[in-house]
Amino acid sequence: MQRRHFLYALGTLSAAGALGGTGTQALAAGPVKGATEVDDSALAGTSGGTLATWRGATPAFALEGLDGKTHALSQYRGRVVILNFWATWCGPCRNEIPAMGEVVRRYRERGLALLAVNYKEPATTVKPFLDKLPIDGTVLLDTDGAVYKRFGSLGLPATYLVDRTGNARFWRMGELEWTDVGLHGHIEALLTQKTGAAA
Repeated sequence: MQRRHFLYALGTLSAAGALGGTGTQALAAGPVKGATEVDDSALAGTSGGTLATWRGATPAFALEGLDGKTHALSQYRGRVVILNFWATWCGPCRNEIPAMGEVVRRYRERGLALLAVNYKEPATTVKPFLDKLPIDGTVLLDTDGAVYKRFGSLGLPATYLVDRTGNARFWRMGELEWTDVGLHGHIEALLTQKTGAAA
């Protein structure tokens, strides 16, 4: 069965270069100044094109969640994080929610967490949507899109794998194949790594 990878484009390539070099152009150019270097050669599995290695600094952020609390990425150090940018109007985002939830449940007890960052929608829109299609993770509201822009994303959905030290290691713009053996290999490897391994 042929894999489908969808993407809702939201920005321009030129914008990525102005955002700290974390977009497509910057990836081609190499790591940005001050970025934490990590060696991914020892990671298990291959993504088969599903994931690309992240070669930029990992933006720090704190956003309000639907629970009314502020959640910072730094609070999740010690865990591996799936950081997923999505919107209720994004068909590919809706398509991958159930499969993404299965992955989170499979690895949660080993230290996997999901931060599902909604792109520029109010809580009054997000809450009714989640009543019908729940997300098995912490839902955050990026109401002005500022955090999304800092990651240099150009479309939705956009997904990043963040290691236990808080460094983004892999990413994809577009719908992920959540059953992909390479994706699971990367998650397994990041879960197995000790906290100081990628520092």
